Amino acid sequence: METRTLDGPKAHQSRASTPARLAALWSRAPDVLGGKRELFTGSHPAPLFYSYGIPFDLRRGSTIYTPDQAPTHIYWVAEGEVSLVRHTRDGRELTLDMHRKGSVFGERELLLCTPRQCEAVCRADSRLLALTQRAVWTLCRERTEFAWWLGRLLAERQGRLEARLEALSFKSAPGKVAQLLVDLVQDFGRPSTEGTLIDYPITHQEIGSMIGTTRETVSYTFMDFRKRGFIATRQRRIFVRDLRKLTEAASA
Repeated sequence: METRTLDGPKAHQSRASTPARLAALWSRAPDVLGGKRELFTGSHPAPLFYSYGIPFDLRRGSTIYTPDQAPTHIYWVAEGEVSLVRHTRDGRELTLDMHRKGSVFGERELLLCTPRQCEAVCRADSRLLALTQRAVWTLCRERTEFAWWLGRLLAERQGRLEARLEALSFKSAPGKVAQLLVDLVQDFGRPSTEGTLIDYPITHQEIGSMIGTTRETVSYTFMDFRKRGFIATRQRRIFVRDLRKLTEAASA
């Protein structure tokens, strides 16, 4: 039995070029805004998602979309957590990205009119706000600050992808673990009595799937980092005690 997802059916290859498909969508995009002019500074698009987004309440483990599906929405995480994963032919799982409250995902394939390249799965009970493809095109046309925000989002993610590819290509396993922890501090860090808490529960297996190494290697590296005073762990929570040394380990 096929699993129900939020995006469309399997995509079919179109004879039209991508620019031609984009131009056709642009010309056909209806006025979905209804004359509304919500406040939007260009750096925080939440008002637009709350005004025009379709709400979806999903349970932990729910699949939002799968590879080869036609993209029909981009998604704003109002509550919960979502992981983007890809499965290799030998059955391994690679975590491409993680999204929490206030994050957007699913924009790349929708903007390029290409099939989904990975699977999006809820890591916790989640509420998503989804903009349809036509709503996105109308917003880009009528709200230039929204188009500017989308461009910045894509550029930032491209930069993170390049940094991650560099880490995977040239760094040792401990360097990869250290770099991921530094990145998690930047995204989810908050002060605590034991150091900087990475306020995002993540397992050694998930870390390994993100950096292309084994759970055992991650566990050994964590043990070493604890002995050296870089980190502490409590109930699946990670506390960074010496960010400077951890950053140096990531650069080694």
